[in-house]
Amino acid sequence: MTQRGAPRHTPVPPHTAAPAAAAPVTARPSPDPAPRARTHWIGEHAVVELHGEIDIAGLESVGPLLDAATAAVTPPGLVIVDLRTAALVDCSGLGLLCRAHRRVAERGGRLRLVCDNPLIIRTLHAGRLLDVLRPVPTLDEALREE
Repeated sequence: MTQRGAPRHTPVPPHTAAPAAAAPVTARPSPDPAPRARTHWIGEHAVVELHGEIDIAGLESVGPLLDAATAAVTPPGLVIVDLRTAALVDCSGLGLLCRAHRRVAERGGRLRLVCDNPLIIRTLHAGRLLDVLRPVPTLDEALREE
């Protein structure tokens, strides 16, 4: 006897048991559709242009180029990181910039940051890096600061 309104339990025949759970799908990281960094030289100065979103997903494409540019510094070398075409720099990107700054300084060189994006400037300010990296708005200004 069941209570009025109570759900009725109907047994499931063994041949209609629930199907076995499907094997879990593991997501593979998709390859970066476009490089987020490009290095070129102006005289003896390395210019590393960073594009798009400089975040944890872009570490693999940006990090090695920054490391190569900073490894090539000989005193009083200059490495310019150009963020004018970057849309975003998150805390992972700030970490890359700090590492590049430290590596250049250890080799007796200088790092100049070119940035005119208010959002990125605000991120640098929040990370207390404005006084360390001292961004300038143009590449010409970064080259003049020798």
